[in-house]
Amino acid sequence: MARFAPLYDVEIFDAKADVRATFSNTEKYGIDDAPAYFEQVTVALSIDSPAPTSSVAALVAHAERACHAAQSLRHPIPVTLAATLNGVALE
Repeated sequence: MARFAPLYDVEIFDAKADVRATFSNTEKYGIDDAPAYFEQVTVALSIDSPAPTSSVAALVAHAERACHAAQSLRHPIPVTLAATLNGVALE
């Protein structure tokens, strides 16, 4: 938000994001073999600003579109792991 605030002439006194997720992790506890994954992610954004509501709403929409984390969660992508031990690749 701070990066895009000047584009919308929005002064931000304070901004807080509370990010919470629900997920299943039954495999972790040996209950079954279902892999752990987020079922839902919620971001509660609290903004303190004297700017008009319409300007802040436009800023929030822009910031959300530009958020790599949010966009990556919305569009599944391949994830790979390359681990090494003492410089040697682990299988």
